[in-house]
Amino acid sequence: MSENRELRKISRFLRTIFAAHITILWIGCDQNIVTKSDIVYQSIGDVELSLDLYFSEPPADTLQPAILLVHGGGWRKGNKKDMEQVAMMLAKRGYVAISVNYRFAPDWPFPAQLEDVQTAVRWVRTHADEYNIDTTKIGGLGVSAGAHLVSLLGVVDSTNLKDQISSKIQCVVDLAGPTDLRLSICLDQLGNSPHSEQAETWLLDFMGIPYNKSTENQWRDASPRFHISADDPPFFIIHGAEDQLVPIPQSKDFAQALRKKGIEVDLRIIKGLEHSLDTNFIILYRFWRSVRASFRFLDKHLKS
Repeated sequence: MSENRELRKISRFLRTIFAAHITILWIGCDQNIVTKSDIVYQSIGDVELSLDLYFSEPPADTLQPAILLVHGGGWRKGNKKDMEQVAMMLAKRGYVAISVNYRFAPDWPFPAQLEDVQTAVRWVRTHADEYNIDTTKIGGLGVSAGAHLVSLLGVVDSTNLKDQISSKIQCVVDLAGPTDLRLSICLDQLGNSPHSEQAETWLLDFMGIPYNKSTENQWRDASPRFHISADDPPFFIIHGAEDQLVPIPQSKDFAQALRKKGIEVDLRIIKGLEHSLDTNFIILYRFWRSVRASFRFLDKHLKS
C-alpha cells in the first residue's frame, strides 16, 4: 500500500512539472497579453452572457485572426475562465482569443446554447474593427460539450435579421465532442460504461424532451453529424481512445462523414486517454502533442 502511495505521489509530481513546463513554454513571463474581461455580448431577460478577450497588441493596421473558445461541462456547468490558459497560448501565437459563457441546461434546453455561441460569433464580427479582427478568419475550439457547440458553428449557419451577419466559422478544433446526440446511439456506443447513466441524464436535460420516434428529428437537429455539407470548414478532432463518457465512435463516424463530403479532417486518437486529463505523464504528453498540432492546423487555415 505504501508503495502505491509513493507511485501516486510521483505521478502527481510529474504532472505538476509537466503543467508548469507547458505554461512557461507557451505563456512566458515577458509576453504582453491584453485581457478584457466580462464583456456582455447578449442579454436575455435578467440573464447577461459575457465573454473575455485575450490578445497581443498587433502592429498598426494589421488584422488578426480570432478563435472562439467554448468550455465543457455537460452543457450544465463550467465557466469561460476554464479556457484561460488556452486563450493565453493562442493570444501569444497572434490570435484574438474569445472565451464565452452560455446558458445551461436544464433551465435552458437546446437550442439556447447554440443560439448563444452564434450570437457571440456575430458579436465578434460586429466589433471586429475595435480589436483588429479579420472577420473572414474566425475559428472555434471547444472541449466536450463546448466541442459539440463549435462543431455546430462549423456546419450550421445563422444570420440575424437586421444586417445578415453570419455565425459560421472557418475552421474547427473539436476536443472529444459528441456529434450524434440520438440517445439510442449514444447508449449503444457507451455499452457497459460506468458513465452511461450520467450521459443519459445530461443528454435528456440538454434536449429538454424525451427521445422517441416523434422527437428523433429534434435530436438529429442538435447533432453536427446531420448538418454536414460540402462547403463546411476543415476540422481537427482529438479524442481519447478510452473515453467512457463521449464514446470514440462519435468522432470516428463524424470524421468519416466529413470526409465523404470532401471536408478536410485530421483525427487524432490518443492512446490510453479517457475523457478527463487526470492521467499519467505519458498520456498527457501524447495529448499535448496533438494540441500543438491543432495550433498548427489553426495557423494553416487562419494565417494564410
